Amino acid sequence: MKRFLYLLLAATFAGTAFADSAAEQRAAAIDRVLEAHWKANQVTPNPPTGDETFLRRLYLDLAGRIPTPTEARQFLDSTDPGKRGALIEDLLGRESYSSHFFNLWADILRYKSHYVNTSNVIPAAYRRYLRESLRANKPYDVFVREMLSAKGYAWDNPAIGYYQRDPDMPLDNMALTARVFLGTRLECAQCHDHPFDKWLQTDFYRIAAYTHANKSVTEAFEGARAEIRRRQDLIEADFKAEKKTAADGGKAAEARRQQRLDEMHYRPVVGVIKSPVGQLLSPIGLDRKTDSVLKLPHDFMEDDGKPFDPVAAATPMGKPAPVSSGQDPAEVFAAWVASPDNPRFTRVIVNRLWKQLFGLPLTERFDDLRDDSRAMIPELEAHVIALMIEVRYDMKAFLAAVTRTQAYQAQASAEAHTPGTNYAFPGPVLRRMTAEQSWDSLVALVSHDPDARDLRREFTDARRVGITQMVCDAYLEFDGKELVDMAYDALGRDMELQEKTTDLLERLTAANRANDAETVLKLRRAQGELTRERGQILVERFIRPVLAGLAKQKGVEVFEDTLYQMNPNPGVLVSETWRKLWLPGYGPKPKTEADLKAEAEAEARTVAALADRLGIAPERSDGFAAHVKATRSEWLRASELDSPSPRGHALRTLGQSDRDFVENANLQASIPQALMLMNGGIVSEKGLLSPWSPLMLTVTAAATPEARLEAAFLAVLARKPDEEEHAAWKARGLERPEDLVSALVNSRAFLFIE
Repeated sequence: MKRFLYLLLAATFAGTAFADSAAEQRAAAIDRVLEAHWKANQVTPNPPTGDETFLRRLYLDLAGRIPTPTEARQFLDSTDPGKRGALIEDLLGRESYSSHFFNLWADILRYKSHYVNTSNVIPAAYRRYLRESLRANKPYDVFVREMLSAKGYAWDNPAIGYYQRDPDMPLDNMALTARVFLGTRLECAQCHDHPFDKWLQTDFYRIAAYTHANKSVTEAFEGARAEIRRRQDLIEADFKAEKKTAADGGKAAEARRQQRLDEMHYRPVVGVIKSPVGQLLSPIGLDRKTDSVLKLPHDFMEDDGKPFDPVAAATPMGKPAPVSSGQDPAEVFAAWVASPDNPRFTRVIVNRLWKQLFGLPLTERFDDLRDDSRAMIPELEAHVIALMIEVRYDMKAFLAAVTRTQAYQAQASAEAHTPGTNYAFPGPVLRRMTAEQSWDSLVALVSHDPDARDLRREFTDARRVGITQMVCDAYLEFDGKELVDMAYDALGRDMELQEKTTDLLERLTAANRANDAETVLKLRRAQGELTRERGQILVERFIRPVLAGLAKQKGVEVFEDTLYQMNPNPGVLVSETWRKLWLPGYGPKPKTEADLKAEAEAEARTVAALADRLGIAPERSDGFAAHVKATRSEWLRASELDSPSPRGHALRTLGQSDRDFVENANLQASIPQALMLMNGGIVSEKGLLSPWSPLMLTVTAAATPEARLEAAFLAVLARKPDEEEHAAWKARGLERPEDLVSALVNSRAFLFIE
C-alpha cells in the first residue's frame, strides 16, 4: 500500500514543464529525505490533493487570501501539466505575496503604524522599508543585517524602525532580538542567571553591549546649541579673566557672571527655537553614543562579577565576534547574527517558513531553542537549513521548493497534533486561517481589486517623511547665530503672551470654580486667540525665514499647498503650517486641483471599463461605481490598514495581534467571531451581499439553482460541491443566494486551510 502511494504521488507531480528546474530538484531532494524517514518509521504519507484543495491552500499560503472565481476557473480549467509550478511562480511574483508576508513580519517585529506623542515619521518610513524589502525579495540575511546595524535618519535608513520600536530600551530590545532571530530566550538572564538554561546574567550583558550605545535622535538644533554654548563660553572666559585680578576673591565677578547668564534666558530661548518644530522631530533617527560603556547593574549578585563592572561585547554562542578599534559594535553584532556560521540563525528562519506552509515547525519551540532542542525529523531540518544557505537566504526560492514537494501537495492531516509528540509531515496539518487571511479572503469576495495598494496612504506616508526631512534640513542648514538672534527677537513678545496666558488660566480656574459658564466660554476663546497669536509669531519669524533659507540654498521656491485642510486647533497651527509647505526633493509634491481632477477622471474610466467588462447595464452603473469607490476605502487588505487595526475592527475580532508582543495573534475561535460573521455588517448588503460584489455577481449570474450553488462554492471554497453538499442544500431549502453565501462563509470549510 505504501509503495502504491509513493508511486501515486510521484506520478501526480511528474512530467511538468518545471521538472528540470532548480526548484523541482530541490523539492525532490526534500521528498527523498521525507520518504526515507517514512519508510524507516512505517509512516503512510497522505494521499495527494486534488487541484481544488491545492489551489486554495497555495493562495492562502503564498498570497494570503482565497482565489477569486476568475482565478479559480483559470487554474481548474487548465490542462497544462505544469500548471501547479506555474501558479507557484505566479503567486510568488505578485503584490499579494508582499502583502501577505508583511503581515507575518509585522506580527514578529511588533510593527505599529502609530506611536504615542511622536510625528510617526519612523513608522511611516519603516513600513515602506518592510514592504519594499519583500517586494524586492531581499535576502533574509541582508534584511536582518540592515535592521541590526541601522543608524541614521529615518529617510536615509528606514531600517532604524527596528530599534526604534523599543526607543532607548536597548536591554529589552536585545532580549527580543535574541528571541526573534536566534530563537533564544535570554530575557530571564537580564536579571539573574537563567534558572532553566545555561545563560548567565553576564552572558546577557556581554551580548547587550553590542547595541547598548543606541540612542534616539530627536532634534536638529546643533547650530543653535553651538551658538548658545559660544555665548556661555564668552561669559565664562570673561568671568575667569576678571576673577584673576579681583580683589574680593571674585565675588563681584561671580555675581556679574550669574547676572549675564540669567539675562541669556537660556531655557526660554531654547523653548522658542524648539516650538516651531513641535513633534515633527520626535524622534527622527538613531545614533550611537560613542562614550557608552555598559556596566553590570547595581544589584548584580552572581559570582562572576561585581556591581558596576564594565562589560565588553562578546557572543554567547557560535564564533567570537570581537570589536576592533573604530568598528561600530552594532555592525559587528549584525554580521555575527546573520551569518550561516551562527548555529541558530538559519534554523529559526527555516522553521518559521516551514510552519507557514505546514502549520507546524520542524522544531516545536523554535523560539526557545536549547542545546538539546531536537527537531521532529532532524535529518529534514538539517537538509532545509543547508537548502536555505544554498539559495543564499532567498525566501522565495525556499518557498518555491517546499511548495513543490509531494509532502506539501498531499492532503492535510485532520487529526490535531499533540505537542511534545513527533509529526512525520505526511502532509500539512489542518489549521485555521489567521485573522489577516480571513479578512483578506473576505476582501477578495467584496472587492474587484483585492490586491489593491492604498496609494493614498503611501502618498501620505511619503509626505510625512518628506516634511520631517525638510524641517530637519532647514534647521541644520540655517545659521545658528541668526537662529538664536531670531529667538531673542521673538522672546519678548512670546514671554508677554505667556504672562497673559498665565493670568487668563488663573481667571479661568476661578470661573470654573464659580460655575460661571459664560465667563468660562469667553476666557477659553481668549485663550485660543492667545495661542493662535503665539503660533502666528513663530510661523512668521521662524518657519518662513528658516524654510526660505533652505529654499535659497537649494535654488528652488517654496510651494504652498492651498488644498491642505489645516486642523483648526490653534495649538497645532505651527506644525500644521509645515504640512502646508513643500520644497522639491522632499517627498512627493502636494496635489493640486488639476491632479485630483485627473485622478478622479482616470478612476471613473477604470470603473466604467470594469462595468463594461462585467456586463453592467448603463442604467445600473452608478450603483456599481459607488460600490467600487466604497471598497477602495473600506475593503483594503490587512497590510494596507493601520497596524494593528483599531479595536472593534473585524481584524481584531478575528484575532489580529495587538503588536505589543512577538507573535501575539490569537488563532482560537470565539463567540464574538461567530456573531460578527452571522449578524455583523460583513455578511450584509454593505459587504459580501452587495449586489455589486464579485461574489454576488458571480452567484446571481448563474441561470439555475444548481448553477448558483456551484458558483457560490467556487467563489467561497474554490471548489464544486459534492453530492452530500448538494443534498444538504436541497434539504435546507437555501434558495436565496444570500442564505447560501452566509452559510458558506460561516462554515468551517471557509475558515480552515485544508
